[in-house]
Amino acid sequence: MVLRRINEVELTSSDFADCRGVQALVKDAVKASIAKINQAEFEWPFNSAEHTQVLTAGQSEYSWPAFFKVADYNTFQIQKDTSLGTGFKRLSPIERDEWYQKYRDDDFEAGNAGRGVPDFVFTAHGSGFGVTPSPDKAYSIRFRYFLNYTDITAHGDVTRIPESFDTVIVDGALYHLYMFKDNLDAANAAFQAFTVGLKDLQTLFINSYESIRDTRIAF
Repeated sequence: MVLRRINEVELTSSDFADCRGVQALVKDAVKASIAKINQAEFEWPFNSAEHTQVLTAGQSEYSWPAFFKVADYNTFQIQKDTSLGTGFKRLSPIERDEWYQKYRDDDFEAGNAGRGVPDFVFTAHGSGFGVTPSPDKAYSIRFRYFLNYTDITAHGDVTRIPESFDTVIVDGALYHLYMFKDNLDAANAAFQAFTVGLKDLQTLFINSYESIRDTRIAF
């Protein structure tokens, strides 16, 4: 679509990987546009995902799944497993410093045996999350999170951005393309169109509220 807009030959599956010149530049511009859209918000609904982590006895901290961006800590839940004697149980979020101060020593002392069914979840040091008390069995935890963007590398790759907003991707790609060609007038026009399209995306998917709370104080 971007190549058609600038009157260039479109790519096919056979020449996509080895393209050069303006076609290669357009590929990079499209990837940059998609990245910019995904970076504009932490919680785009089209990037939502769910993950199940099987815990290891005695292990408190775990890595995030691939392409992780941000977690919804209110969704961490032990899954029901009659063989382990557990029902559904929500984990309460705590700060990592609270784990350091109140629970880490006990978790470490328990070693590989673990201490029991976890009650709390926290952000681990580095990239991941932790639970406490340290698990004593292979409980399963399910939580919801939002994905980071992934590069479009193959001819058949599809972005998670809704197809109805392909024009926003095109406008963003044209902006990067015209900037490379030092066509500032065309770049500014494309950037303005891209900005408007991005705001439309935010209005549709982000800026919606089910209720409004009045924070005024009566004297």
